[in-house]
Amino acid sequence: MGLREDYQALIEKQLNEFRAQTERFKSNAAQVEAHAKVQFEKNLEALRATQAQAWENFHKLKTANEGAWEQMKAHMDKVGDEVRSAVDRMRTNFKQ
Repeated sequence: MGLREDYQALIEKQLNEFRAQTERFKSNAAQVEAHAKVQFEKNLEALRATQAQAWENFHKLKTANEGAWEQMKAHMDKVGDEVRSAVDRMRTNFKQ
C-alpha cells in the first residue's frame, strides 16, 4: 500500500476505535448518577457531533484528488485530534 492508503487505513481504524469507546460510554450512561447524567449526556452529544464531523472529513479525504489530498490530510489530523481530546475528556470526567 502507498502512503495515502496507509494513512486512510490508520484514520479509519482510529475513528472506529473512537466509535467503539463512544458506544461504551453510551452503555455506561445508565450507571451514572442522576445529577451527573445531564452533563454526561451533553458531553456525549458533543462527542457524537465531533465524530460525525470526523467521519464526514474522512469520506472527503478518501475521494480527494491528489492536489487536495495533502490539505485534506492536514485537516483530518486536526479533526482527529479533536475527537481524541473529546474521548479523553469523557474518559477522564466520567472515569470510563
